[in-house]
Amino acid sequence: MIIKSIKLKSKSANTFIATNQFGNQFLLHSDAIVQYKIKSGEVDDEIFLKCVDVSNNIIATNLAVKYLNSSIKTEKQIKDYLYKKGYHSPTVNFVVEKLKSYNMINDKQYAESYIKSNPNFSKKKLQQKLAQVGVKKENIADDIDSVDEAASCLKSAQKFAKSHVMDKQNMQKLTRRLISQGYGWDTIKSTLNTLDFDTDEFE
Repeated sequence: MIIKSIKLKSKSANTFIATNQFGNQFLLHSDAIVQYKIKSGEVDDEIFLKCVDVSNNIIATNLAVKYLNSSIKTEKQIKDYLYKKGYHSPTVNFVVEKLKSYNMINDKQYAESYIKSNPNFSKKKLQQKLAQVGVKKENIADDIDSVDEAASCLKSAQKFAKSHVMDKQNMQKLTRRLISQGYGWDTIKSTLNTLDFDTDEFE
């Protein structure tokens, strides 16, 4: 392969665009360029492709770390993000395993944090939400078992009642709210009775 040019794409990211004799362009990282001694002119195809692979790994890892800076993410969220960026499975899997080795991705910790941050959700709702972001059941089990649905449902209802006059319309609104949070009717009715709200109209 003949490299016609290597031009800086982004100084902050240390990335370069290499163009071959056919006009094809490849994104290379400066570390990989140095490692494989890539420069303009004739380059061994195998060595160049290794440089491209290593560059992909470095650049994709940097993107994932930046993505993680805003908030913790699950393994699935990182994978989906990188796939959308155009990376393929070998690179995506490399990045995920590297981040996991540094404990930057930990689905069990994510589940624990999510459950603590959503005290008004039922077990069912929590399981649904965590499943949507790819957290497996075994990473949820311990924290889900610790959820007191009666207490969390009561807390949610009390929060609603503080800012509403509990007439028939708002009773219905509260009931729909608790259903949307994943609580079963028995738990909801018990909660409304505990708050001394009339549940006869829902029989």
